Amino acid sequence: MSPLTTYTSRRGEVPCGDSDLYAFLTDMRNLRSVVPEGMITDFEATEDHCSFKVEKTGRIAASLAEALPHSLIKYDAETFLTGRMTVQVEIEYITNLRSSFHLTAGVKMNPIMKMFLGDSAGRLLDSLIDSIESYDGFDKVRGYSQSL
Repeated sequence: MSPLTTYTSRRGEVPCGDSDLYAFLTDMRNLRSVVPEGMITDFEATEDHCSFKVEKTGRIAASLAEALPHSLIKYDAETFLTGRMTVQVEIEYITNLRSSFHLTAGVKMNPIMKMFLGDSAGRLLDSLIDSIESYDGFDKVRGYSQSL
């Protein structure tokens, strides 16, 4: 079995509370609005599952695996290139109108694939952090109750 490789992002901050960020990110239909422009195509989603294509990676299918209210969200994903992976979002309360978050991805891949990917997975996580931080719809996220 291939060893688990873990990629960790820097911490991000957003202008909404932890409960609103949690509700927003556990609805997978919202992920399209925070993914960096041009990164994915053919996005399809329900509340707890999504799939999309990434250039040079192919189709990725992801689902909500675990959700601990206001603090932790785990997604499971399957890709042709790397196989199964997990993405974890840790959310921390700062104030009612501000929270921080941190992303971690775990991928089981062979050493050759790891060498091929290099640090691109870490850069991808940091790009996702930037995109979430710069999302201009957080005023809609406060008091969130449906997909945006």
